[in-house]
Amino acid sequence: MWTKTDNFVSDDVLRLNTYQMLRKASMKTQTSSCFRKKLNKLRNALETVCDTRQKQLSNLEISGEKVLGQIQTMRHDVNKAFDDLEAHTVAELDKMKSSQEKQVQTDVGIIRDTMGHVQKMLDGINEGKHKGEPSAFISFKKCQEILTQGQSTLQTMEMTTEVKVAFQPYTGILEFLSTLTKLGELSCIGGSASSLPGPDHTFVKENETQYNACERDEDRCDIAGICVLPKGQTLLADSSNKYLKLLNDTFTVISSHNLRKSLVSMCYVSSSEVAVALTDDNLKCTIQYIRVKDGGFEHTEARQLDHYCVSMACHGGNLFVLSRDTLYLYPTRKSESRVLHKLNNSDIYIKGCAVSPDGTRIFISRSGNNTLTTLNSDGTVLHTFTDPEMQAPSAIHVSPAGHVFKGCNDGAVLQVSSDGTRKLTTIAGSERTRRCIRSLCYNTNTGDLVVGCAYAKNITVIKLK
Repeated sequence: MWTKTDNFVSDDVLRLNTYQMLRKASMKTQTSSCFRKKLNKLRNALETVCDTRQKQLSNLEISGEKVLGQIQTMRHDVNKAFDDLEAHTVAELDKMKSSQEKQVQTDVGIIRDTMGHVQKMLDGINEGKHKGEPSAFISFKKCQEILTQGQSTLQTMEMTTEVKVAFQPYTGILEFLSTLTKLGELSCIGGSASSLPGPDHTFVKENETQYNACERDEDRCDIAGICVLPKGQTLLADSSNKYLKLLNDTFTVISSHNLRKSLVSMCYVSSSEVAVALTDDNLKCTIQYIRVKDGGFEHTEARQLDHYCVSMACHGGNLFVLSRDTLYLYPTRKSESRVLHKLNNSDIYIKGCAVSPDGTRIFISRSGNNTLTTLNSDGTVLHTFTDPEMQAPSAIHVSPAGHVFKGCNDGAVLQVSSDGTRKLTTIAGSERTRRCIRSLCYNTNTGDLVVGCAYAKNITVIKLK
């Protein structure tokens, strides 16, 4: 049997339960409202981004059509240039034919005139017109003159060789075109992924910083080679101290390796592996392949060369090695070398070589005549470029995007067009770096140009934009 008190307690519990239920419902409502607002905000933001990306599709189509127009315009200009070359060549052919035809016609006229005189004299003799001693003497003299003139004309005409025109095409045009894989460099501006500036983007120096490359009791370094490894570490080839030095992203030496021979040159191969050219006191050269892993150095393969090495570069497994007057190609590590290019003047001392990212151009800097020579992949000379500022050019480097940098003996760095035909700008170093530049390397991850000088304690890191 229920009591009154029990009823009151039961009503209080009921009200409490009801209150809690209402409170929970209210909290759920507030929570739902909060999430609804956030979800709506997120949906609106996504819709805005989606609309923007849809517009970018349209812009991509428009820019693509614009680039296609530029390509077609360039093709039109190339066609016009070839049309002009053809027209000038045909005009020269017509002029040459006309000149030779006039000469032949003149010769024919001389022959016919001489034949006429001979025939006239024969007719006179046959008709007996020259009777009597005075007339016979005159006839004799005249006949002698005609015979002499006729013999001279005959001898001259018989010595004249066959007249014809010939054509020797400039094969260099086709050879140059065969080195090209496209009409120009394509790049994507913006988008989700970062992209490198085009190969002929002209850099501007923002600032430069000096970093100590010496360690232990070293008083100076001679940086003969610089490589940036996949993890962003910088590897230096210190020739004077015979060390490979590994630097972290703050350019502090964290590891080194004594090779016990002079380091002449170094180039990146692949997978954190580099090739180092070493020489002993007898100037015998060895190519040593070294893999950098976890701060350590592992020797993989070695190859003894039968010639000296001044500089080298690697592309697609091909190793290009420069002696003082010859460029050698080693298709593989175990294959025999072949001569790719030989200088006419062996007194011109070669300082450096580099290869374009697509392998179609090989750049050789020479200090003897201050030139930059561009070869195609077969070793044929495409261009020879010189500039008043290019005093005793030494180091040369081509970035992964095709930018060409040249270091000079006065510490200046030149940027040259990707085809090696002209100077784009001069990236001047500070007064502290006015010394011979031995090596260069552009870090695509940071936009830094790392510069190694001869017999200096520091390397120079130039920030470019």
